[in-house]
Amino acid sequence: MFRTTLAAALVASALAAAHHERVLDRSGLLGGCTTLATATEDGSKWLECRPGELTGYPDLTQDACTRGAMRGEVRYWHCPTTLYASAR
Repeated sequence: MFRTTLAAALVASALAAAHHERVLDRSGLLGGCTTLATATEDGSKWLECRPGELTGYPDLTQDACTRGAMRGEVRYWHCPTTLYASAR
């Protein structure tokens, strides 16, 4: 019983540390977006998104964004309001 509890505690600690240090984001396992251009007059922005090994491309359609063109492995999105490019 003690070994099982200890193993569970070690796994939980490792997952918490990985989440805190954003290891999955930096390793390329999760897809992400960055702001490409500054806000326009109407407050919209262009984002460039790269795929992750586990998650693929981020889907911004629920944020009222419109999918733009692709260049290489980068997918562009046009968002009508300011969004923050962060992990979801």
